[in-house]
Amino acid sequence: MSRIGSLILLLILSSLLGCGYSFVLENTTGANSVSIMPTRNETNLVGAGMTMDASLERALASMGMLSGSPVAEDVPSIRCIIQSTTIQEITSSSKSTSDRYRLIVRVRAELINQDGDIVWKSIFKGEGTYSAKGQEEDALEDACKEISLDISRAIACLTL
Repeated sequence: MSRIGSLILLLILSSLLGCGYSFVLENTTGANSVSIMPTRNETNLVGAGMTMDASLERALASMGMLSGSPVAEDVPSIRCIIQSTTIQEITSSSKSTSDRYRLIVRVRAELINQDGDIVWKSIFKGEGTYSAKGQEEDALEDACKEISLDISRAIACLTL
Protein backbone atom coordinates (compact mmCIF):
# COMPACT_ATOMS: atom_id res chain seq x y z
CA MET A 1 0.00 0.00 0.00
CA SER A 2 1.26 3.46 -0.78
CA ARG A 3 2.28 5.93 1.87
CA ILE A 4 -0.70 8.23 1.14
CA GLY A 5 -3.11 5.30 1.24
CA SER A 6 -1.70 4.22 4.60
CA LEU A 7 -2.10 7.74 6.01
CA ILE A 8 -5.69 7.96 4.79
CA LEU A 9 -6.48 4.57 6.34
CA LEU A 10 -4.83 5.63 9.59
CA LEU A 11 -6.87 8.86 9.68
CA ILE A 12 -10.12 6.99 9.07
CA LEU A 13 -9.36 4.44 11.77
CA SER A 14 -8.34 7.09 14.29
CA SER A 15 -11.50 9.10 13.63
CA LEU A 16 -13.64 6.00 14.14
CA LEU A 17 -11.85 4.98 17.33
CA GLY A 18 -11.96 8.52 18.71
CA CYS A 19 -15.66 8.87 18.04
CA GLY A 20 -17.70 9.52 21.18
CA TYR A 21 -20.88 8.03 19.77
CA SER A 22 -22.26 4.61 20.44
CA PHE A 23 -25.27 2.67 19.28
CA VAL A 24 -28.06 1.98 21.76
CA LEU A 25 -31.18 -0.02 21.06
CA GLU A 26 -34.36 1.91 21.71
CA ASN A 27 -36.96 0.83 24.27
CA THR A 28 -34.68 -1.63 26.00
CA THR A 29 -34.24 -2.07 29.70
CA GLY A 30 -31.50 -3.66 31.69
CA ALA A 31 -31.64 -7.32 32.55
CA ASN A 32 -32.34 -6.58 36.22
CA SER A 33 -34.83 -3.85 37.01
CA VAL A 34 -34.82 -2.67 40.62
CA SER A 35 -36.50 -0.04 42.72
CA ILE A 36 -34.67 2.09 45.28
CA MET A 37 -35.40 2.17 48.99
CA PRO A 38 -34.19 5.24 50.93
CA THR A 39 -30.57 5.02 52.05
CA ARG A 40 -29.91 4.78 55.77
CA ASN A 41 -27.06 7.03 56.91
CA GLU A 42 -25.12 5.81 59.94
CA THR A 43 -22.49 8.57 59.73
CA ASN A 44 -22.33 12.20 60.79
CA LEU A 45 -22.30 13.48 57.17
CA VAL A 46 -25.30 15.72 56.60
CA GLY A 47 -27.31 14.76 53.52
CA ALA A 48 -25.29 11.64 52.76
CA GLY A 49 -28.38 9.48 52.33
CA MET A 50 -30.00 11.87 49.86
CA THR A 51 -26.75 12.21 47.91
CA MET A 52 -26.38 8.43 47.69
CA ASP A 53 -30.02 7.99 46.60
CA ALA A 54 -29.73 10.60 43.83
CA SER A 55 -26.46 9.14 42.58
CA LEU A 56 -27.78 5.57 42.62
CA GLU A 57 -30.92 6.65 40.79
CA ARG A 58 -28.84 8.29 38.04
CA ALA A 59 -26.56 5.26 37.71
CA LEU A 60 -29.40 2.74 37.53
CA ALA A 61 -31.41 4.89 35.11
CA SER A 62 -28.41 5.31 32.81
CA MET A 63 -28.13 1.52 32.59
CA GLY A 64 -31.88 1.07 32.03
CA MET A 65 -32.29 -0.80 35.30
CA LEU A 66 -34.50 1.59 37.28
CA SER A 67 -38.06 0.42 37.81
CA GLY A 68 -40.80 2.84 36.77
CA SER A 69 -42.48 2.97 40.17
CA PRO A 70 -40.76 3.98 43.42
CA VAL A 71 -41.34 0.61 45.09
CA ALA A 72 -42.67 -1.85 42.54
CA GLU A 73 -44.08 -5.14 43.77
CA ASP A 74 -42.71 -7.30 40.97
CA VAL A 75 -39.06 -6.19 41.13
CA PRO A 76 -36.49 -6.40 43.91
CA SER A 77 -35.53 -3.29 45.85
CA ILE A 78 -32.03 -2.03 46.52
CA ARG A 79 -31.28 -0.69 49.98
CA CYS A 80 -28.03 1.04 50.89
CA ILE A 81 -26.61 1.68 54.32
CA ILE A 82 -23.78 4.21 54.60
CA GLN A 83 -21.82 2.48 57.33
CA SER A 84 -18.71 4.58 57.85
CA THR A 85 -16.38 7.24 56.56
CA THR A 86 -12.62 7.60 56.88
CA ILE A 87 -10.49 10.68 56.34
CA GLN A 88 -6.93 10.49 55.00
CA GLU A 89 -4.61 13.43 54.52
CA ILE A 90 -3.11 13.62 51.06
CA THR A 91 0.37 14.98 51.41
CA SER A 92 1.30 17.98 49.34
CA SER A 93 4.78 18.33 47.90
CA SER A 94 4.50 22.10 47.69
CA LYS A 95 4.02 24.55 50.52
CA SER A 96 2.20 26.96 48.21
CA THR A 97 -0.75 24.61 47.72
CA SER A 98 -3.27 23.81 50.43
CA ASP A 99 -3.50 20.33 51.83
CA ARG A 100 -6.12 17.98 50.45
CA TYR A 101 -8.00 15.24 52.19
CA ARG A 102 -9.50 12.00 50.94
CA LEU A 103 -12.93 10.92 52.13
CA ILE A 104 -13.48 7.15 51.94
CA VAL A 105 -17.12 6.09 52.21
CA ARG A 106 -18.15 2.51 52.99
CA VAL A 107 -21.63 1.41 51.89
CA ARG A 108 -23.44 -1.89 52.32
CA ALA A 109 -25.89 -2.61 49.49
CA GLU A 110 -28.66 -5.19 49.82
CA LEU A 111 -31.07 -6.49 47.21
CA ILE A 112 -34.40 -7.42 48.77
CA ASN A 113 -37.02 -9.56 47.02
CA GLN A 114 -40.80 -9.19 47.19
CA ASP A 115 -40.97 -11.38 50.33
CA GLY A 116 -38.53 -9.11 52.19
CA ASP A 117 -35.64 -11.57 52.02
CA ILE A 118 -32.12 -10.34 51.27
CA VAL A 119 -31.11 -12.13 48.06
CA TRP A 120 -27.77 -10.38 47.58
CA LYS A 121 -25.53 -8.08 49.60
CA SER A 122 -22.10 -6.60 49.22
CA ILE A 123 -19.83 -3.88 50.60
CA PHE A 124 -18.64 -1.03 48.38
CA LYS A 125 -16.11 1.73 48.95
CA GLY A 126 -15.75 5.02 47.14
CA GLU A 127 -13.62 8.08 47.60
CA GLY A 128 -13.57 11.76 46.89
CA THR A 129 -11.21 14.58 47.79
CA TYR A 130 -11.62 18.02 49.31
CA SER A 131 -9.32 20.86 50.28
CA ALA A 132 -8.26 21.76 53.80
CA LYS A 133 -10.61 24.75 53.70
CA GLY A 134 -13.57 22.58 52.71
CA GLN A 135 -15.74 20.05 54.46
CA GLU A 136 -16.15 16.30 54.17
CA GLU A 137 -19.46 16.81 52.34
CA ASP A 138 -17.52 18.43 49.47
CA ALA A 139 -16.11 15.00 48.58
CA LEU A 140 -19.31 13.07 49.20
CA GLU A 141 -20.78 13.38 45.70
CA ASP A 142 -17.69 11.90 44.01
CA ALA A 143 -17.58 9.01 46.48
CA CYS A 144 -21.30 8.27 46.06
CA LYS A 145 -21.03 8.41 42.27
CA GLU A 146 -18.20 5.86 42.30
CA ILE A 147 -20.12 3.57 44.66
CA SER A 148 -23.36 3.88 42.67
CA LEU A 149 -21.68 2.88 39.44
CA ASP A 150 -20.08 -0.12 41.13
CA ILE A 151 -23.44 -1.18 42.63
CA SER A 152 -25.20 -0.82 39.26
CA ARG A 153 -22.56 -2.91 37.52
CA ALA A 154 -22.75 -5.59 40.19
CA ILE A 155 -26.55 -5.80 39.96
CA ALA A 156 -26.38 -5.95 36.16
CA CYS A 157 -24.22 -9.08 36.45
CA LEU A 158 -26.59 -10.87 38.81
CA THR A 159 -28.93 -13.64 37.74
CA LEU A 160 -32.21 -12.99 39.52
